[in-house]
Amino acid sequence: MSNKPENLILITDDGLRLDGRRADEIRPMKIEVGVLSRADGSCYLEWGRNKILVGVFGPREVHPRRSQRPDSAVVRYKYNMASFSVEDRARPGPSRRSIEISKVSRDAFEPVIMAELFPKTAIDIFVEVLQADAGTRTAAINASSIALADAGIPMKGLITSCAFGKVEGQIVLDLNKEEDNYGEADFPVAMTQDGEITLVQMDGHLTPEEIKKGLELVKKGCKEILEIQQAVLRKKFETPVEDTTEETAETEKEVKKEETIPSPKSAPETAVVKEIEVKEEFGAEASEEPSADDVLSSEVIPDLEEELEEDIEEEFKEELEEDIEEEFKEELEEDIEEELEEDIEEEPEEDIEEEPEEDIEEELEEDIEEELEAEEEEGDFEDEEKAGEEKFEAESEEDLEEDLEEDLEEDLEENLGEELEEEEVLEEKAEVEASFEGSPELKGFEEIEARFEKEAASREAEEEMGFEPEAEESIEEDLSFEEEAEVEETEAVSEETIESETDVEPESETGEVSTEAVEAEEEPEEEKSEGPWKVVKDPSEADTRGEKNE
Repeated sequence: MSNKPENLILITDDGLRLDGRRADEIRPMKIEVGVLSRADGSCYLEWGRNKILVGVFGPREVHPRRSQRPDSAVVRYKYNMASFSVEDRARPGPSRRSIEISKVSRDAFEPVIMAELFPKTAIDIFVEVLQADAGTRTAAINASSIALADAGIPMKGLITSCAFGKVEGQIVLDLNKEEDNYGEADFPVAMTQDGEITLVQMDGHLTPEEIKKGLELVKKGCKEILEIQQAVLRKKFETPVEDTTEETAETEKEVKKEETIPSPKSAPETAVVKEIEVKEEFGAEASEEPSADDVLSSEVIPDLEEELEEDIEEEFKEELEEDIEEEFKEELEEDIEEELEEDIEEEPEEDIEEEPEEDIEEELEEDIEEELEAEEEEGDFEDEEKAGEEKFEAESEEDLEEDLEEDLEEDLEENLGEELEEEEVLEEKAEVEASFEGSPELKGFEEIEARFEKEAASREAEEEMGFEPEAEESIEEDLSFEEEAEVEETEAVSEETIESETDVEPESETGEVSTEAVEAEEEPEEEKSEGPWKVVKDPSEADTRGEKNE
């Protein structure tokens, strides 16, 4: 509560306030339901110059899950003032005031909402103040109550809220901005439609008597607000009664019209009913009217009866004529169809009888001729096939003979070539054998082979006797040593023999060695053999050769 300017008069001597209201009057209220399509329930409320928008979401899943309750739903209420809702720009985001209003407003709704029906869920109420002009928390509670009902949240009743205050020593209802800013106290209250209070706050100083008087004013204001809320909800959810009465009246009229229209078969019955009704009507009129009218009615009634009878007779005659014509037409159509069917059935029988026997004979002759022609064509085709087969056989025989001759010639050439090659190989072998006949080298080879065979036989005998492994190793070492010595001796002999071959004359073929060749072998120095053969020296001749050198 700030200091009031000196020239500002909040309440006149007549008891009127700045906006022309009395002390016990509320500001005009306007409510719209279902303004937000994405919300489960919504409401737009204008109360004086306050403009509030509310959206309700839920029951829905709780995020974060740690805030859910296992036995009931969590009611979450968020109050926010837009930065442009007041003259001085408000700081966007939550403030201490908005957090406080959110908390007390949630507490006001918890006793009414049946949260136990929706465990582990959340019911979110979002309040946005678009324009503020004192009493925004009470306006938000009224709008939220309608939005919850629009969302289908089960509640024990609607919540209404209003505030009273003290202005210039007087208790007034529903403060406006100037009264709230420069007044002495502010006391917002929220209650159910049964009168149970769910919210009480006070800002300022009030005596108990002033509080009692203010509460009476609040109850009166809340009743007026409740009536406005209920009217808005009925307008949306209740079907209008006038429309239903109009629809029922239209249906009754249609039924009466259908009943009054007589069918052709029930024409005499309806006529009788009409006569009875007319008689009753005229009888009632005659009983009510004076005797002079009775005379007139007695004259009029027979005329009406005659007219009715004539109308009935004419309608009946027309119906009879129409029925007779329809029956006659149907009979004629049936007779015509039967005659046509009989004619169609008789025509093919007559055609079959009239066919002459000559046509049948001609057809048979034509069929026989066609079969003969077909047989002749088949015979020609067979002759052509036979001729083609004979030609093919003759050609194939000639081709076979030519192929056989060619194959024989090729085989002969191959056999001759192979025989010539074999003869050449044999000749070469004979030449080689002749060149090496009588040479001491072959004798050395034969002796070495015999010695190896003896050694192999001795090894097998030792293995069979089962010598110890150490003895076997020693024997192997001796043999290896002897083999190395023999190889060295053979190399030396081979070198000497190769040198001798270079100087030997062709007379060596006869097997006689001259003394000149022996001397030539001793005099020249040793040269390395370039031939493919290695001459092995006979170890038995080692002593004699050594004696000669000495």
